[in-house]
Amino acid sequence: MKIHHLISILIIPIFLSSCGMNSIEGMKNNIDEKSNEIADLKNYFNEIIPENYIVSIQYNSSINVDLFVYAPTQDSTEREKLFGQWDVDLDDYKETPQTEYEKKYHGKTKSLELVKNKLNWTSETFSKLYEKLEKANCIGICNRKPIEIEYGFSGMALLSFLVFDENLTVEQQEEYSDDCMSMFYKDNIVLNYGSGATGSLCTPEFKRKQ
Repeated sequence: MKIHHLISILIIPIFLSSCGMNSIEGMKNNIDEKSNEIADLKNYFNEIIPENYIVSIQYNSSINVDLFVYAPTQDSTEREKLFGQWDVDLDDYKETPQTEYEKKYHGKTKSLELVKNKLNWTSETFSKLYEKLEKANCIGICNRKPIEIEYGFSGMALLSFLVFDENLTVEQQEEYSDDCMSMFYKDNIVLNYGSGATGSLCTPEFKRKQ
């Protein structure tokens, strides 16, 4: 057997074993072990979001994010997509001309500076948020009600959890447990399973015992 074939055989299993290492059980453990850091992250994120704005951000690295921002319209009950970009380089973002299609579906602007001004964010804000996500061992966050914190990927599925302001009632626990993509965990926490482009939409781990 040629040496490069042997190396390939050894490398492939290592690569595969390093993919999809996150698990629902790991997310539960992280919620328990990082409860203080998660609470601090939630409070900080709520503090830096202007009223009636919704921000969804996922860090691919300390300087690269997927960022989606929804701003209030004149009708305060409605929001419109202000900015929606994948793979945003925070240190070297290049704004490109926006097509009419992009204005309609990707946000009203491609200007990161405009978005930072609207949110009153600086480079330090992005850095501090990254640090708090790192301390909570998570990758992203969105301030919809309730707030959603992204734990990581298991294969192509995104694992996240909702953090309510109050503990859930018995009725709410039932409402947020669908035997498929969401499951009440404990207190004010609901687990989410966001399936990838292929495979089942459901996870068997959320199937409740009858």
